[in-house]
Amino acid sequence: MKKAEKVVKFYSLCNRLKDVVRSGWKVWHVERGRLESVAEHVYGTQMLAIAMWSEYGYGLDLAKVIMMLAVHELEEMVIGDVIPFEASAEEKKLRGREAVVELLSGLDGDTPV
Repeated sequence: MKKAEKVVKFYSLCNRLKDVVRSGWKVWHVERGRLESVAEHVYGTQMLAIAMWSEYGYGLDLAKVIMMLAVHELEEMVIGDVIPFEASAEEKKLRGREAVVELLSGLDGDTPV
C-alpha cells in the first residue's frame, strides 16, 4: 500500500470518531437535541490546551500535548467510549493500547504508545 493510501485510510478511520457519542452523556441521561461526539471532545480539549498554554504561559511542549490529546481518543474507534464502571482501569488501558497499536500499525512512523 502506498503512503498516500495509508494516510487516507487512517484519516477515514479517524473520521469515525465523529459518530461515536461520548458515553457519559448517554449514561447520565443528558437531555439535549444533539450529544457531543468523541471527535468534538478531542477538538475541544485541544483548543482548551492551546488557550491555557497561551494565557498561562505553561512551560510545556504544546505540540506534544496536542498529539497526546489526539492519540488518547484513537482507541475509541475500536473499543468505544468506555466509562469507569464498564471496565477496570487496567482492562481499559490494555484494550486501549491494543486498539491504538492496531490502528497505527498501517503507518510507517513510530507508534507513539
